[in-house]
Amino acid sequence: MRTSVTIRRPEGALRGNVALPPSKSVANRALILAALAGDVDCVKNFGTAQDTVILHDLLQRRPSHMHCGDGGTTFRFLLAWACLQKGEERFITGNARLLQRPHAPLVQALRLLGADITETASGYHVRGKRMAGGTISFDSPVSSQFISALLLVAPCFYEGLELEWTGLRLSTPYVRMTLEMLKQFGANAYEDDVAICVKPGPLLPQETRVPADWSAAAFWFEVAALAPDTELFFDGLSASTELQGDKDAVGLFIFNTHCTQIDDDMILRGRICDNPNPYSANLLETPDLFQPLIFALAGTGKEAEITGLHNLPLKETDRLKAVTEALRTLGCSAEYEGGTFNLRGGITNLSPPPFDPQGDHRMAMALAPLALVCDAITILHPEVVNKSYPGFWEELKKVGFSVEFGEED
Repeated sequence: MRTSVTIRRPEGALRGNVALPPSKSVANRALILAALAGDVDCVKNFGTAQDTVILHDLLQRRPSHMHCGDGGTTFRFLLAWACLQKGEERFITGNARLLQRPHAPLVQALRLLGADITETASGYHVRGKRMAGGTISFDSPVSSQFISALLLVAPCFYEGLELEWTGLRLSTPYVRMTLEMLKQFGANAYEDDVAICVKPGPLLPQETRVPADWSAAAFWFEVAALAPDTELFFDGLSASTELQGDKDAVGLFIFNTHCTQIDDDMILRGRICDNPNPYSANLLETPDLFQPLIFALAGTGKEAEITGLHNLPLKETDRLKAVTEALRTLGCSAEYEGGTFNLRGGITNLSPPPFDPQGDHRMAMALAPLALVCDAITILHPEVVNKSYPGFWEELKKVGFSVEFGEED
């Protein structure tokens, strides 16, 4: 038997205050910097997302065996952190899918900068030492997390770091987030015309309150895009943030939503825009918005072309393949090649079979709002949302959705 959740549309208009989780991306960067500064407890309000809870626990306990679950940032950031723990040995590992994801470019870069890392079939053995740092080059890395992992630990290199990033730049807002947070913790970090530079020097504990997560907010933008009479209130969600690139959801979902900013809070409303033109967007900088965006477009019957999706096959699941399969199950025409995804035709199968998110939290949360279009949406393994947004199902209930948990054969 497998657990499941079935979501059905509200009987009336969607109204309510939505609680968003703290940003997992901000929290994980802050925890690494705080640990290097000697005070993990200076990070406040880091939330209950599984990836962040695991990272916080491991940084506090500092065990010799560190299991990172399914967390990509947890794994890659800890790998870099462990390299600098002089005289200490650790084994960094995770679940099978995490170990299948690419890590070799980061490991190779850390070795070139002085790290002692041995790869095994089940993880990485790290012998902490003093590291020189120096100059490193990345050409079109498949994950910006490689860049961020190196930058976070760079103040501890006795020569600092000069990082040249050439070719295709994926998810650059996450690297800008890393640079801004380094500065908050006292590092001399900047980007010039040649490279990203971090000078050697001590990091200082800085009380940090983690802001609401724009990546999680994107699923509510999907809800509003599918239900024109929606009105949702978000406490502490500001489009003026300089840290989170996924605030671009405001512009990407403007085809059927409207936002009103009131100080640091936001009101999100659904609306109908009769624009017959095909939709197009480049998500090179914000690929995590792809799933809620493409399902919103499918639910409103819009033809679309989305580009900049080069690294989505390397996430918790192959997101391009998974989304294509789900959309075809719903009756849409969907195909992809390279980093480009094409959608034609709206949803016609209003009684789809249960969906398996294949371990991907974003897949589960992006499918759920389609209950506004279909008779019902059933999703297997609903616990997968614990990775980033443990309260998601409860928040759906709060604003009016029917949410029923059960078991599937």
